[in-house]
Amino acid sequence: MFSWLGANAGGIGIFVVAATFIWNVYQFMSVRQRDYEAREFEIYHGLIKDLVSPASSTEIMYADRQVAIIFELRGFKRYYEVTSRMLQGLKQNEAWSKNPRLMEEIDLTLSYICERMPSLSAHATTRGG
Repeated sequence: MFSWLGANAGGIGIFVVAATFIWNVYQFMSVRQRDYEAREFEIYHGLIKDLVSPASSTEIMYADRQVAIIFELRGFKRYYEVTSRMLQGLKQNEAWSKNPRLMEEIDLTLSYICERMPSLSAHATTRGG
């Protein structure tokens, strides 16, 4: 056995170095992915908060800001399912349905999402979307 180890020491050393390198790369990528998901979570939930409620009780909600937020929700693929349901709910909200610009942006965003996740198309059409 020791003769086999001696004869293959170079290959074993390369294997150990390569395995260590691969493990370190995996760990690095894993941490970066978790950090990315945490940042994405914070940004998404901040956008939702800004979309549906003013920053203070005296602040007025501006349609342009809401339109921009609805558009930005397209960039959060991980949240497409909940975004689709939420936008469908907002379409049914009487206060929201009175603003044609918001309704148009909601429809455009729902179409965008459904093009990228066809499984959501059936859900959107059964809910009136």
